[in-house]
Amino acid sequence: MADRWLTFDCYGTIIDWRTGMTEALDSVAPGRSVELIDAYYRCEPEVEAEPPFRNYRAILTEGLRRTAEKSGIRLRDNRFSILADTLPSWPAFADSLPALQQLRDAGYKLGILTNTDADLFAGTVAGPLPFTFDEVITAEEVQSYKPGDGMFDEFLTRHDPAPANWIHIGNSVWHDCEPAHRRGFRTVFVHRSDNAESNEWIHLSSGEQNSVTATIADLASLPATVQELA
Repeated sequence: MADRWLTFDCYGTIIDWRTGMTEALDSVAPGRSVELIDAYYRCEPEVEAEPPFRNYRAILTEGLRRTAEKSGIRLRDNRFSILADTLPSWPAFADSLPALQQLRDAGYKLGILTNTDADLFAGTVAGPLPFTFDEVITAEEVQSYKPGDGMFDEFLTRHDPAPANWIHIGNSVWHDCEPAHRRGFRTVFVHRSDNAESNEWIHLSSGEQNSVTATIADLASLPATVQELA
């Protein structure tokens, strides 16, 4: 029987990206974290798109520096590296580990396609996400950030699943669902209502929404959703 694959975005989907960023930014700019996070979300893709490729630690640092400069917010001791320094300790959503284990028990292979560096992700699985994935592909490894093709192409090079045997799951339609959909694979959009990134759903065109096979509010409902899509 062919392997059945579920691949995941990590930060924002499995890891509570916004809580981790909030705590980090409050430590260097008390009371200004919401303003900084909203501005950072707009800045990060611009920094990622600039050649030459920079690893994610550099993206986080330069992205926060520009965000603070544009927002006119001073960070304590100019700690522009605070996001990169704390990312490995950002908490997992409470539903993440139970859902991952349930899916593994159901016989799925589980992979990660993440816009980060190998050492940062290693810190995450050594700390708040103690889980061993069957495949991990980072932006650093392929020198390409989602929604670029690098990680998806690398996954297909390694495993080449049939469309019926691969579903990609993420908290961003733009970063995750659209690139997977373009290749003919199904997608699950994790529309966490407390995550500002997921509010993109209300701004999507009907064509963009068509790249989403199913929408769920959290990973607790993912095992049942995957079973329905089987």
